[in-house]
Amino acid sequence: VSVSLGVPAVFLFGGLSRTDKTQRVQLEHGDVVVWGGPARLRYHGILPLKAEHHSAFGSHRVNLTFRRAG
Repeated sequence: VSVSLGVPAVFLFGGLSRTDKTQRVQLEHGDVVVWGGPARLRYHGILPLKAEHHSAFGSHRVNLTFRRAG
């Protein structure tokens, strides 16, 4: 589970290989992304942030990631 806070970001969700095509998902403040099982092995990341301003976080983005251990 990943919670996105602050300025918007573009999340890239790819395949099992770095060369696989990626899907782009726009993330806004408060958006939550959930994935697991075999999908947790897919390549993923965030594109460089655009210069924007959020009223509570300024020009920053915070990502909270929750994982179940065990």
